[in-house]
Amino acid sequence: MGWPGFRRRRHPRTSTTVVGVAASLAQTIIESTNLLLFRLGEEGFAWSNATRAGTDECLLECTYFEWFLRDIALSYGFGTKTAAIRKALAGRVLVDLQRSGVTPAHLENFDRQHQDRFVEYTIGLGLSSSLQPLGDLAWRHISGSDEPSERMTMLLALRASAELGGLRGLAERYRLVELSPSPPSPSTEPER
Repeated sequence: MGWPGFRRRRHPRTSTTVVGVAASLAQTIIESTNLLLFRLGEEGFAWSNATRAGTDECLLECTYFEWFLRDIALSYGFGTKTAAIRKALAGRVLVDLQRSGVTPAHLENFDRQHQDRFVEYTIGLGLSSSLQPLGDLAWRHISGSDEPSERMTMLLALRASAELGGLRGLAERYRLVELSPSPPSPSTEPER
């Protein structure tokens, strides 16, 4: 028996601004970074490298990795608004890191650091059809060591694959709208 009258309903697109998209992405970066840190802890990173696991550098590197995955998704579908979303997102991520207690000294070169990391990760993506080179680069930055770890490389490669799959069609979830200009304020001059 079939469903002759069945129609697949599409989820409505969320109407939002460039800043709204950036805020939504910043929230997912925070959640994903926390999940990644938890997962790394489950895999023994916290006890095998306790001096690195709880540092601002480790948090930043995990954030850059999760942010990079969303940046890839941003590249498709937002057209001319992509640069504005990226700029707003960088501001949101910076504020969220400051609120989380990352010291100002670690955020001093924030723009340059995340851009450098994105360049490295982009090259890592292009090295192979697999995500293992990306996972290896991310692990080396997160761990702060050049010592390879096949288990952690695979964990990060699988995570990247799952995240990128989940982010496919990101732009289709939003309908970007412009904020209308504020109405002029009433005149303070008395009417004649």
